Amino acid sequence: MKGTRNALFPVWLILGLVASLLLINSCRHNGIPADQMEPICFTEQVLPIFQNSCGTSGCHDAKSSENEYIFTDYAHIMKAITSGDASKSKAYEAMISTFEIMPPNNPLPQNKRALVRLWIEQGAKQTTCGK
Repeated sequence: MKGTRNALFPVWLILGLVASLLLINSCRHNGIPADQMEPICFTEQVLPIFQNSCGTSGCHDAKSSENEYIFTDYAHIMKAITSGDASKSKAYEAMISTFEIMPPNNPLPQNKRALVRLWIEQGAKQTTCGK
């Protein structure tokens, strides 16, 4: 009886590894690349988020410029953005931080954070789409 168990061990091991590989491969989520999504308009969609949540809060306007960041116009916002890479953008990282989320006491809703992230991933361009 012991010999039968030991003989089946390699078979069970192989089946377990195959099952694990199938599960790992079936859980991939490739998503849609940012450049294939609808372009985000900076002046109509992103700028108001920065101005209303960061720039007019008395934290990152021209007068206070906390941590030397000003979020009232494109040129200043870009000092905290790494075009094409949200994970290296200080402004975006502050929005999603679990340590000190910005803006304090009123974090941005997920849809606004996602919009900023997509804009950054699309190249953080100063686009105007008009209505």
